[in-house]
Amino acid sequence: MEKLLTISIAAYNVEKYIQKTLDSLVIPEIIDELEVFIIDDGGNDNTVALAKEYENRYPNTFHIIQKKNGGYGTTVNWSVEHATGKFIKLLDGDDWVDAKGLKALMECLQNTEADVVVSNAAFAQEGSEIKEMYPHCREYNHKLMTLEEASKCPVVAMWGYTFRTQIVRKSFKLLPSHTLYTDQIFVMRALESAETIEYVGDIVYYWRLGREEQSNNIKSIRKHYEEVIKVADIISEEYHKLATSNMSKKFSYQLKRAAAYYSVSVAMLCKLEHNRRNLNLIKNWEKRTKEKTVDIYHAANSAKKLFLLRMSGYLLYWFLK
Repeated sequence: MEKLLTISIAAYNVEKYIQKTLDSLVIPEIIDELEVFIIDDGGNDNTVALAKEYENRYPNTFHIIQKKNGGYGTTVNWSVEHATGKFIKLLDGDDWVDAKGLKALMECLQNTEADVVVSNAAFAQEGSEIKEMYPHCREYNHKLMTLEEASKCPVVAMWGYTFRTQIVRKSFKLLPSHTLYTDQIFVMRALESAETIEYVGDIVYYWRLGREEQSNNIKSIRKHYEEVIKVADIISEEYHKLATSNMSKKFSYQLKRAAAYYSVSVAMLCKLEHNRRNLNLIKNWEKRTKEKTVDIYHAANSAKKLFLLRMSGYLLYWFLK
């Protein structure tokens, strides 16, 4: 039986959070339309036992998959291969969804002709107020447009995207194993075959902040900075191949997104210990990017911090935190 939406949950050692994640999906009105893969990526805590309760109670919706550790990308690879949902969405095992928002998203998916649906999301940190991430989704609520038209809108991260599964599979290539930030590659490749996009103004996704284990944490960045560069380079190369394979077509949306991730990646490298070696790392990467994908290099100037860094001849580096 085909479901409307497949949700892929990367669930590596998230015993503290997985119940909140799964509870947020137990929505009577839509649960039968959901296919939820809870992918244990070789974890060693109590995540599977906790998730098993949901699989037992809702066997037509929740499915536990246990596999050897391969990293985030391999959980997505599994889900793309096995999804029966008409659409697919990624959800991290420490995040959760809003019931009202997910119902609004499902209603949109039931009726939309779009290849991609972008929905609102929010930052969620213990002791802080919920902060909306993509207010422009409310402005364009239920508006269907081409990706070219959508290039005027702010870019969003993985949390905002839901893709038509056949569109994902059309341009899908296996994501690299044991590599962080591969959700960015997933989004970029899925956009290669997409033509249309629709927006949903409701907040659907809550992104939990403040965990030391998160990939955007300073400790993680300093440990995995080479993966930051690797993923950004893959995205830049993917865009370059896409743009040069069809010179008669514009790919403004994809360019804007690739440039946005590149500028964020440079900002992440600026969080490394400030020394001459790391400054040269950034400058040499910037030089290679300008030589190989000059359009992304220039488009990244829309990021104010990177623009000022370049304008200062990288002297501003020593004052960044």
